[in-house]
Amino acid sequence: MGGLSRNQKKILELLQIKPEMTTKELAELTFGRIVEYKSKEYASIHRSIISLERQGFIQRVHVQLRWRVAADKKIMQTLTIKE
Repeated sequence: MGGLSRNQKKILELLQIKPEMTTKELAELTFGRIVEYKSKEYASIHRSIISLERQGFIQRVHVQLRWRVAADKKIMQTLTIKE
């Protein structure tokens, strides 16, 4: 997954384990602590999510701001080549 940040890689890995998660859940699992909505950690994860969505790796689910891996992406194959 050349060109993806550490946070973006972690988001994709987390979505492989639990297919649908909110931005807040992803932020808390990425940083390992409770994350508030207006924090820099939340903003960082939100930017990573938007970038992944634009690249077609993930898609928004419902209006509840949940995210999942896009159906047409082969993430498992990409994750094994990540480094």
